[in-house]
Amino acid sequence: MSWTFAHVSDIHVGTPRSFRYQPAWVENWKTARAQIVSLAPEFLLVGGDLTSDGSHHRYELERVRADLDSLTFPYHVIPGNHDVGEKSDGHSPARIRSETVVECEEVFGPSQWSFVHRGVRFTGLNALLASSGLPEEDGMWEWLDGLQEDADVDHHVWMMHPALFVDRLDEPTFHPVKERVPWFFNLDRPERDRLMDTFRRTRATMVITSHVHCRRSFDLEGIRFVASPATAFPQSSALCRDGDSTLGFLKFEVTRDAIQHAFVPLAQISSLKGYGPGGNPSPGERDYAIAWLKPSLEELGPNAMFEPGMEEE
Repeated sequence: MSWTFAHVSDIHVGTPRSFRYQPAWVENWKTARAQIVSLAPEFLLVGGDLTSDGSHHRYELERVRADLDSLTFPYHVIPGNHDVGEKSDGHSPARIRSETVVECEEVFGPSQWSFVHRGVRFTGLNALLASSGLPEEDGMWEWLDGLQEDADVDHHVWMMHPALFVDRLDEPTFHPVKERVPWFFNLDRPERDRLMDTFRRTRATMVITSHVHCRRSFDLEGIRFVASPATAFPQSSALCRDGDSTLGFLKFEVTRDAIQHAFVPLAQISSLKGYGPGGNPSPGERDYAIAWLKPSLEELGPNAMFEPGMEEE
C-alpha cells in the first residue's frame, strides 16, 4: 500500500512592512498551499527560504509559522539562507550568524531533526552551517556523527537547503568572489565530503535539496538526488542548464520498494508587482521609507536599519 508526502521550498513569503516586498510570491504560495492541501499528503516537508527576509525580521518567520500551523497535517521545516543568512564567506553582512540560527529555531524548532514515519526515516539539517565556523556548526557535526544506519527502515530520506555540489562531487571549493555563483549554491570541501560520508554511513536513499529554484534529479552511488523547484520565482542561470525552473512543488509516493516523485506545477502564477531591491543588501542599503506599511521599531528588530525619524507606532 502506498502513501504520499509533499515537498515545497523557496516560497519567500514576505510582508509589506519590509524594505522590499513581492506580493506575487505570497500569492504563489497561497496557490501552492491550496494545491498541497487538495492532495491530502500525510505531511509536508518545507525545504528552506520560507521567508523573503526572515534573517532580518522575526515577524516574517512568525507569519509563515502561523500559516503552516493552520494546515490539517504535520509539517517539518529546515531553514534556508533567507531565513538564517547566507553561506559564510567570513565577512558578508548577510552571512549566517549564531543569532539568526537561534531566532529561527525559537520559531520553528531545531535545525537538525530525524524521525521515522511508516518505515521511512526522514532527516533534515541546516547545511548552511557547514564551513561557517560558528559554534552551531560544531553541534551539527556532533549530531551528524552520532547518526548510524537504521536497519529497521525501508528508506532514508535527507533534506537540506543548498546543493551538495553543482556539477560533480569532486569539484573544487569555488572562490567566494571570483566564482560567486557556483560557490553560493554548493558546499565547500572538506565539509562536502564529510556530509557525503554521512549519507553513505546512514544508507541514504534520497537527498532532497532546494536553493537553486530549478528542478532536476540524478543518481549517485545508489542515492537519488532531487533538486526541488521554487514557488516564488524561477532561477535563470547556467545552474539550470539540465533542469527545469517551472514553478511548483513535489509530490512523493512511497511504497516499501521505492519512492517516486512527481512535479506539480502551480495552477496559476501571480503577476502582482512589488517594490525594493533584490539580492542580499547590507543593512545600510535597506530603505524602510518605501515600505507599504510603516513598520514599528519592535518589528524591525536589532538587525535592521531604518530611516531617521521613524518612530514606533
